[in-house]
Amino acid sequence: MVHWVHLLLKSSYFYGLVIGVSNFEFDWRTGRIFTTARSTLYAIVNNGIIVLLLVVYMHGGSDFAARLFKANKLNEYVVIIMTGLRIAAGALTVFSRWSQRCELKKLVRNVISLVQAKPQLLQMSRWGILIKIFTGSVTDLLHMAITFDQISVVESRLFVGLCLQFWMAALLNLALSQHFLVLLLARAQYNMVNTELRQVIDESRHLSNHRPRNGTLMSRCCHLADKLEDMGKVQSKLQAIISQLGEIFAFQGIMVYAGYYITSVGGCYLTYSIITNGIEKIGLTQTNIILSFIWCFFYYLDAIINLFIVLNVQDDHKKMMRLLEERTLFASGLDVRLEETFESLQLQLIRNPLKMEVMKLFSVTRSMTTAMCGSLITHSIFLIQYDMEYF
Repeated sequence: MVHWVHLLLKSSYFYGLVIGVSNFEFDWRTGRIFTTARSTLYAIVNNGIIVLLLVVYMHGGSDFAARLFKANKLNEYVVIIMTGLRIAAGALTVFSRWSQRCELKKLVRNVISLVQAKPQLLQMSRWGILIKIFTGSVTDLLHMAITFDQISVVESRLFVGLCLQFWMAALLNLALSQHFLVLLLARAQYNMVNTELRQVIDESRHLSNHRPRNGTLMSRCCHLADKLEDMGKVQSKLQAIISQLGEIFAFQGIMVYAGYYITSVGGCYLTYSIITNGIEKIGLTQTNIILSFIWCFFYYLDAIINLFIVLNVQDDHKKMMRLLEERTLFASGLDVRLEETFESLQLQLIRNPLKMEVMKLFSVTRSMTTAMCGSLITHSIFLIQYDMEYF
């Protein structure tokens, strides 16, 4: 039933090797993580080409903004900042894959062991995987189409800059997809734990209100206590994986949020410039404009998917805490070990709260996202007003 899920994951895995995101190999079936001369050498050559393109870009290929956005200097500066940030984020992704190679291997090993212990996680996550791969693939394909369309209106020497932009965006997009996949599997595991916890709480409440014979009560309570202990171990492992994921993707996370912010502000301003100045004065083709607006739709759809998986994992963690609070409604008389196990699991969640932070600068929450959107609108208006006053 999940054969097509394995096919999608395998395709993404080989795609990562091709574009230079991955520099080691692993086997889903055995859980073996290994480095080979082939994967290492290919990654070195691949990333070496990226470094070479960066050098060429810095020495003459970076002035394509002046060739495309001809309305005024502010247009040019905005595009340079947007593209520069995108390239910097991609380059940082490549660097982090080498500097954190050992940590990434440990993370992949932990995730594979999680899936091997509960194979149904892939079945539960299949539609999330499909949607994410679809939006990510469409975003990359549209970016490629925009790149090829821009080639027709720029000089051949600027081709390197356009290709480098696409490559860096593809690198970052796949890294985000890997981040999404880990959180998606973690959320599926949280859902399983919460379902089992709901069953344990319901049975414990029933035992407390309808006490059977002492022997039966003791055996049922011990069985439920064992299940709670297993849930505590799984939750602890899940939280360790999420914390490890946050540490590995820390720098990329700040670049991604900066990229979304700058792209949104710059996109609003450039849309205003296109409306006020016209396509011809901006220096873009009608096809390029249409492709860009379609790309924006899928780009922000992908961003929303990335955001909601982070928020949903936090919601599932909070749901687990709310379920444990129901133990106060139990009648007295349950086995001491079962009550202590409930208390131990609740204290575990209280002592180790789940925090989804970006480099410990800010937490990813709904209130933070709302504040960020408000700031984005403010700066977009400010940039448009600056253009109206000085250009």
